[in-house]
Amino acid sequence: MARNPLAIEFAGIPFQNPFLLSSGPPTMDATRIIRAAKLGWGGAVTKTINKDGTVDPRVRLGALRRDGQLIGMNNIELLSRAPLKTWTDDWIPAIKARAPEGFVLVASLMADPAPESWTRLAETLSATGVDALELNVSCPHGAPEKRVGAFIGQDPELTAAVTRAAKQGTDLPIFVKLTPNVTDVVPVAKAAMQAGANALSAINTVESLIGVDIETATPLPLAYGMESGPSQTAFGGLCGPAIRPIGLRIVARIAQALPQAPISGGGGIENWYNAAEYLMVGARTLQLTAAVMCNGFSIIRNLTRQLSEFMQRKGYQSLDALVGAALPKLTTWSALPKLPPVVARIIQDRCKRGKECLVACADAGYQAIRMQGDRLVVDPEKCDGCGLCAVVCKSDAIEFIHSKEQRSRKARTTIK
Repeated sequence: MARNPLAIEFAGIPFQNPFLLSSGPPTMDATRIIRAAKLGWGGAVTKTINKDGTVDPRVRLGALRRDGQLIGMNNIELLSRAPLKTWTDDWIPAIKARAPEGFVLVASLMADPAPESWTRLAETLSATGVDALELNVSCPHGAPEKRVGAFIGQDPELTAAVTRAAKQGTDLPIFVKLTPNVTDVVPVAKAAMQAGANALSAINTVESLIGVDIETATPLPLAYGMESGPSQTAFGGLCGPAIRPIGLRIVARIAQALPQAPISGGGGIENWYNAAEYLMVGARTLQLTAAVMCNGFSIIRNLTRQLSEFMQRKGYQSLDALVGAALPKLTTWSALPKLPPVVARIIQDRCKRGKECLVACADAGYQAIRMQGDRLVVDPEKCDGCGLCAVVCKSDAIEFIHSKEQRSRKARTTIK
C-alpha cells in the first residue's frame, strides 16, 4: 500500500489527514458529520454537547466584508440544540456505524460550573464510542454569563480544575479548547496540560461586535424580537480570515512554550496555504468551520490534494516535517537584527502604476517614492525599509534588498 503523506498521529490517535471539522454548525447532527466523513475529512468535533439543548436567537450571524468579500463572520450561537440523550443514543452510534474506517470523532462538551458535572458528562460521552473529548472552556458569548465557556478558559486554575474533573470520568484523550480572549494564553495552556490534558485546541472565536447599522443605531447582527419589541444583539464570536493572525500567534506561542504539547490549530483557515501556515507554527491537526459554512464540505478535496502537491514540490516526506518548521525563525523583538538596512525596490514589469505606494510613502512613510517619467521608483537614500509600500501595493510589485546592493546598482547605472 502506498504511503499516505498526510497521515499524522495526534494525542495517540492516528489521523488519515490533519483536517477536522471544528465544533460548530457543520457538525450540528449525525447526517452532516457522516456526509463529511464520506467526502474525506480526517475527523470532526461535534457541536458542543450539554445535558440540555440550546435555543438560539434569530438572526445570529453577521458578516464583516471588504470590497464585497467576506473576511469575518460573527455569531451569537451557543451549544447543540439536541439534548445529551439524542447524541448518546442516536447520533454518535450512527456516526460510528456509517463513517468510513479511520474517521476520528471527537465529542465537544460543556458542563455546568461544578467540576463534578464535567466528570459525569465525560463519563457518559466516553461510553458512546467516540475517539476523544474536547472541553469547551472558550466560548466567548452566552456561556460566560453562566460561569462556563471563556469564564473558565480565562482562568488557569478553573481550567485545570475542569480538566482534572473530566479526566476522572474518562480514559479517552482529552483536548482543551483555548480562548484567544486572554492577555497571555501560555499560563492557561500550561495549567491544562499539567492537569492531564492530552492536547490543546486553539483557537475559539474572538469576542467581537461585528458592526452597527448607523441608520437605526442598532448593533449587529439583529436578534429579532416580537413585532412590538425592539431588535437587540449581544457581543459575539468572530471567526473567518480576519482572525487568522490571532490564531497563528496563539498556536506559535503555545508551541514555543510547550513544545511537547500536541496542538490542533484553527482560526481563519481558508485553503491549503493557510493549513501549511498553521502546521509550520506548531499545529499537528487543523480545524475548520467558517470556510465550510461558506463553501461546503467538498473543500476537503482541494485541501488534501493541494497540500499534498505542496509537500511533494518542497520535498516534505511527511506532515511531521512541516510541523513547527517556521518556529526557529520566530524570536523576540529585542533579538531582531536592526542592521544591515534593507530598502524597497519596485518590480517594474509587475507595477501597474496605481500610485498607492506613492501616496502612502508621502504621507505615512519616508517620501522615498517618486515618479520618473511614467515609472514609479524608490530613492534608496530616503527609503527606511518600513514595508508600507508593500502593504498597500495591489500588484505584488515590491521587493526588499540590501541597501548596499541598491547603491551598487545605482552606481553601475551611473557608470553606464
